[in-house]
Amino acid sequence: MRIVIAQKKVADKTNEIPMVKELLKPLEMEGAIVTLDALHTQTKTAKYLVEEKKADYVFVAKDNQETLKNDIAALADDDFSPSAY
Repeated sequence: MRIVIAQKKVADKTNEIPMVKELLKPLEMEGAIVTLDALHTQTKTAKYLVEEKKADYVFVAKDNQETLKNDIAALADDDFSPSAY
């Protein structure tokens, strides 16, 4: 099932990145898994979700984030297993 919970208009002289915190702020998200597209693969967004909203996240790492992609590639499959927790 898919559902749109909220939307916000983004001003012409900005983009979606600074709006994500404002959009998610009123939502109770503890224990949720948040998926965002590659535009939102940002350290500040990740910290906000984990530290303030107590949620987990799934972000996309594209080729323009070479260090991040290499760090992910270096992880073992067991690092993502539910049994790792």
